[in-house]
Amino acid sequence: MVPHELPATTPPTILVVDDSPSFLTALLDHLASRGFLVLIARTAEEGLMRAEFGRPDLILMDVVLPAMDGFEACRRLKARDDTKDIPLIFMTSLSDARQKVIGFAAGGVDYITKPFQIEEVLARINTHLELRKANRDLQQMFEQLTRAKEELVHNEKLAALGALVAGISHELNTPIGNSLMIASAFEDQTSEFRAQFGKGEPMRRSVLEGYLSNANTAVEVLVRNLHRAADMVSNFKQVAVDQTSAQRRTFLLAEVVSGNVLTLLPTIRRTPYTVTQEIPPTLMMDSYPGPLGQVITNLVANAITHGLDGRPYGTIAIASGNEDQDQDNVVMTVSDDGKGISADNLLHIYEPFFTTKLGVGGSGLGLHIVHNIVSDILGGRIDVHSTPGTGTTFTLTLPLTAPMRAA
Repeated sequence: MVPHELPATTPPTILVVDDSPSFLTALLDHLASRGFLVLIARTAEEGLMRAEFGRPDLILMDVVLPAMDGFEACRRLKARDDTKDIPLIFMTSLSDARQKVIGFAAGGVDYITKPFQIEEVLARINTHLELRKANRDLQQMFEQLTRAKEELVHNEKLAALGALVAGISHELNTPIGNSLMIASAFEDQTSEFRAQFGKGEPMRRSVLEGYLSNANTAVEVLVRNLHRAADMVSNFKQVAVDQTSAQRRTFLLAEVVSGNVLTLLPTIRRTPYTVTQEIPPTLMMDSYPGPLGQVITNLVANAITHGLDGRPYGTIAIASGNEDQDQDNVVMTVSDDGKGISADNLLHIYEPFFTTKLGVGGSGLGLHIVHNIVSDILGGRIDVHSTPGTGTTFTLTLPLTAPMRAA
């Protein structure tokens, strides 16, 4: 454990840099008698070394020192990652206001003018130690909140992948079930035909033709259902790749919308709501289909959870304008005819952790994530219009060619 991470019970360490032996001795006695650990240095260079290896909690530094003055020493301390956060108080007999400006510009946090009373020194030391502790506590709290946010985002991604698996298994049930039914029926017909053929008796032409006709129908239905299943697997595979890789590629917007709505079908079918899509079938984008799909999924899920929740019926409409409306952008809307959003809540919907469903499934991150994806990844803009009692419309204005992301 490095010195600046010692437990809270460890007395604070003060580094005093001054070239006066008598002054150092007197200040050392005063500080030590108040329970501080004290390091001393007589030159700026020595002070830099003491600060680097001792990592004090605060530095008292004389301005006028041999070879290198206190201002330059302060600048060097602030230029280092391991010492830049240590509060430094200048000590000087100079009363020139210009000198104080230079000291603050160098990174000092306070000034003590010599000669001084020890009570003044202790008061200023304690003030800046408390400030540093408060800053550390705030930084720790920020890091904890950041980790919590990242964990929630990760959980939402896992939930999206879970919905993807549920979606593909649910959708594959129909073509696979149909294939199994046809295959089973054809197996029974083949067994009967083999038994009749095995008797060695003459077989009527109509029986053979009937069997071949049934075989032809069975094969057609099997091929049609298996192709449907293969198309679904391919589509879901592409959605899964997009969601996990977030790679940029050229794609048809209608296919990305359809693929992501399919992942929500198990959820949608448990509700009395419907989802409609009206996207030009040839509208191409060069962008990030994974993040865009997450935006669509979150907006549809948000409409189900918040906009239409509790209503006996409702519609969520995903639409975009004509292909030639804008050579640079596509405007896409996700609308519902639900309860709408109040004016007060509209002011906060993109804030992290804001939710009207606290404790019942709302993390407060869905729309925050949507806003960040649209602006930071897709390079677009999101607007919302809502009237309580009539519904909500989110409008996405997205460049057809997304800006390149930094590697």
